[in-house]
Amino acid sequence: MKKLFVMLMLAVISLGAFAQNRQGDQQVGFNIGYGFDSENATLGVDYRYNLTDEFRLNPSLTYFAKNDGHSAWAIDMNAHYLFRLSDQFGFYPLAGLSLSFWNWDAGNDLSHNETRLGANIGLGGEFYATSQFTIGLDLKYNIIKDMDQAMFAVRVGYNF
Repeated sequence: MKKLFVMLMLAVISLGAFAQNRQGDQQVGFNIGYGFDSENATLGVDYRYNLTDEFRLNPSLTYFAKNDGHSAWAIDMNAHYLFRLSDQFGFYPLAGLSLSFWNWDAGNDLSHNETRLGANIGLGGEFYATSQFTIGLDLKYNIIKDMDQAMFAVRVGYNF
């Protein structure tokens, strides 16, 4: 009876396999996160396009919510190389470029703006919840002159 139960459970689990990630697949996503050095909460949107089954491009737009008088917008273009751990889980190293627009507001109509080009390097993981929805986590290090920081984001994506 025990063996039958285990076999039945394995069959049910295998029915839930939803991994997509085929050449030409696309996703749009929303993420929330945090920048550790700037101490800003982040909100972002992104798009993912699979050039091959394993390699995809990921342009994104992120807003760093105002904290201590500073906020920012960042436009990123990252590349992911996917490793499927199972039909429901995958992880990927990521690397890319970042263009950020920082604003410091000192009050009394005093403000300072800076635009910085940087690089991203990190890791991400994703859970294929259904054939259309993905839940993931990105951990990356944003390398920018005088403004390096580690960041993380939780993401929900829609596959089409």
